Order: sequence, then C-alpha cells, then structure tokens
Amino acid sequence: KQWYQRRVRGRLNKGTPMKTLYKEKAARKKRAYNRRVVEKEGGSFTPFILSTSGGLGVEAEQILKLLATKLSLRHHDPYHEVITFLRTRIRFALLRSMLIALRGMRKKIDIPSMAGYDWHLFE
Repeated sequence: KQWYQRRVRGRLNKGTPMKTLYKEKAARKKRAYNRRVVEKEGGSFTPFILSTSGGLGVEAEQILKLLATKLSLRHHDPYHEVITFLRTRIRFALLRSMLIALRGMRKKIDIPSMAGYDWHLFE
C-alpha cells in the first residue's frame, strides 16, 4: 500500500531555495506519518509536496515519472505526452483547490474519470 498526503498551503519564504523548502516539508511529513503507516497500515508513506506555483518536490516528481511510465506502457502512448498531460492535470487541480480555499465552494463539481482520456494534447 502507498499512502499520500496532500495539503495546499502557501507561505512566503524569501531567500530560501525551493529545493530546500521541498526537502524540509518532506522530512517533516515523514517524521510525522511514516512510522504509523509502516507499523499500523503495512505500507509506505511518500509525501507529495507541491508549491502553490506548481513546482514539485523530489519524491513527488519521482511518483509522477513512475506513473507516467506505467501509463505510457499500458496505453502504448509516448511518454512525453503522458507526463505533460499528468503535470497539466495536477497544476489545474492545484489551481482549482487554491481557488476553492480562497472563495469557498459554490456548487458541487463533477471531476471526470481519467478512463478513456486521449494523451495527445497538442494535436
């Protein structure tokens, strides 16, 4: 089993490189959750760290690359189109969640399934 946690949070950290912030956030999340997930759930915990500008932490990028590789092999599509599609979907989901956090939910939204998607974005 894999356990992921997502959290939308933005804070101004002037002068701190993004890679350093990603590592600090990932280490903090692992300290808080990893032991419980391994002992009680029998799985592993991987923090999926995103910045509000759409940047990805190291482990989040690894998860995304692995997922894109598996999807491209399963659907016989080029890797670069699948990874572009996934990054675009994640960034729009991040944008949507930030807007909801700012203004609140106005109505129930229907998020479509990824089944049957065409990875070819630029045709």
